[in-house]
Amino acid sequence: MGFSRKTSSGSRNGVRMCVALLLAAALAHPATALAGPGADATRPELFQDQQQAIPAGQTPIDVEDNFMQGMGAQTRSEATSKMSAEARAALRLDNLLTVPHFSGSFSFQGQPFPYMMVGGDPRQGETTTVKTRIIPISMSFAGYEDSHGDPLVLDVSRVVEPFRNSPNFRPTTYGTGFTQLGDAVQRAEFFHAMDPDWHTLLEAPKPLAGVTIDVPRGLATLYRNRRTGVIFAVVDEGFFISHLNTILQLQNLDPAALTIALTTNVFLAPAGDIRQCCTVGFHTSFDAGVQDGRQAVQTFVWSSWVEPGIFGPNFADVTAVSHEISEWMNDPFGANLAPPWQYPNGAGGCQNNLEPGDPLEGFPNLSYPVTIGNMTYHPQSAALLQWFSREKPSSAIDGVYSYPNPSLLTAPSEPCAKK
Repeated sequence: MGFSRKTSSGSRNGVRMCVALLLAAALAHPATALAGPGADATRPELFQDQQQAIPAGQTPIDVEDNFMQGMGAQTRSEATSKMSAEARAALRLDNLLTVPHFSGSFSFQGQPFPYMMVGGDPRQGETTTVKTRIIPISMSFAGYEDSHGDPLVLDVSRVVEPFRNSPNFRPTTYGTGFTQLGDAVQRAEFFHAMDPDWHTLLEAPKPLAGVTIDVPRGLATLYRNRRTGVIFAVVDEGFFISHLNTILQLQNLDPAALTIALTTNVFLAPAGDIRQCCTVGFHTSFDAGVQDGRQAVQTFVWSSWVEPGIFGPNFADVTAVSHEISEWMNDPFGANLAPPWQYPNGAGGCQNNLEPGDPLEGFPNLSYPVTIGNMTYHPQSAALLQWFSREKPSSAIDGVYSYPNPSLLTAPSEPCAKK
């Protein structure tokens, strides 16, 4: 097991460097421990048992468009925080070295719900520009061969530029102005409270050193969409998270910048079990030491670029990563709570956090088409602050509860059903 680190993000050539995986040590180090499910799946004996069952020279399994749904796979995202008690104390004192953020609060039934969001005070009318970094991660799969007999690779380099040119970083016209997607959503939330010149913008991501993870036999299953020819992988999530921990230790991260790890058509499941698939992204925050006498906290997103046809026509390209960036902007430290709410699409389950992408999971039309240049992207719409605070009527732009597509949520959140 290991990964190779490239000398540039656009080529597979470069010095290959094997790294011994000491997952226990990585998870014990708070500066590099990521929020991720499935840690038990990284047991070495489980890896060995799985490897023995896979013959050499496999080809991806051919499947139809609706294969994932037929197997019961559902897209989902994760949000957790690995901040220490010391970091949380520094956060409360506003003495944290991290991405720029502001605080506010709302009340529900007499209980206050404080929150922190990325950017500056909406009333000040200033533009806050946040640095971003991208780690392109390709995946090489032992046991699966391409037409040349080499291990099959899901190469992320071809989608890095489309990602950098997506609505997450390029402006286009919304009802809240000509701006980026995340800023458009924030401006919708604070439309009647903000100064008209208030913006929160993301710099185009600066590429960090690209990485190729070598996946041993048995830790992933590859599929090929029969109609489109697109290849995608369901990967053991514990294996992937352990490698991500190691990768972050070797990168020169900046706590004042959002770091995004990007893969393509890679989805996570416990032990790679498609019946428990699919985690398509997560965001988290973790300690990054003390710098200049201040506690530093790194915020981080992992997600996959998704080709059309894997999860249907409306879940494609940046749907998953826009979900995570939107949630990072509204809850960068995984600490924002809300009155417990139930999923509005009848899927069941409850949450009590301010994660604006989650209420729309499972909606068939959760994405909002945005054309930039000659490409139409599919970023996800988001639930607004007023949905979580159960404000009636909504003080958001035009009295809506979701944005950019206001038709998805037409009323505030509902409390969790009593058991």
